[in-house]
Amino acid sequence: MEETKPYPIFAVDKDGTRHSIDAASIIIQLEEEDIEISLTPPHPVFQGKLTLATGSAIHGREQERGSGTRLIIEPGAANVIHITPKKNKTL
Repeated sequence: MEETKPYPIFAVDKDGTRHSIDAASIIIQLEEEDIEISLTPPHPVFQGKLTLATGSAIHGREQERGSGTRLIIEPGAANVIHITPKKNKTL
């Protein structure tokens, strides 16, 4: 089986200078929800794709958000998408 390799990750300064980062994931906080971007594909088949998980799906934090959160994905400009976390309402 093919081994999964972490993506090369960089912080980018305002002037465009790249600085290499050694991390397993990046968490972006949007209001009260976290979106985690794994920097290593979960399976070799996903190499070259980004996998997003909300706080309720992040390993070890399954109970944090109760009924869970879904990601709303909307198109923006030609090369932009908008991702918004929305809490699922309890039935």
